[in-house]
Amino acid sequence: MPFKFNKELWDIGRKIEDQALPKLNKYFEADLQRDDDNIWDILDFKDDNKKIIVEIKGRLIPSTQYKDTIITASKVMAGYQAIDEGYNVYFLFCFTDKSKIIELKADSSFKVQFTGTNCIRHYCIPITELKDFEPDDIEN
Repeated sequence: MPFKFNKELWDIGRKIEDQALPKLNKYFEADLQRDDDNIWDILDFKDDNKKIIVEIKGRLIPSTQYKDTIITASKVMAGYQAIDEGYNVYFLFCFTDKSKIIELKADSSFKVQFTGTNCIRHYCIPITELKDFEPDDIEN
């Protein structure tokens, strides 16, 4: 592995995912599941019957702190592959003040940034392209 595993940050992320899961299932009227046999799965939750995948990114900052939020290129690439397999793919960003969501589309494109200690490729998603995630607002 090119970098040291940060269990503390991973635990925070798992907690955020666990809190979001029932809200996502309500919002999508789905049965999203995590693959507990593969903690290294690239995308977090999947419902094979409804063909929905959701990646959750916890953020320890408010949604207004930056104009973009980043996501690793590997997650976006896995999302594009899932779209090719007939899935609808969403990224949910859980900021400290609110959660925001975006659907990845086959023609989505984002600015690239190399960042972090290991200079990993990330995509920058403008906060203005995210919509507020309100689990009580079923839009499907």
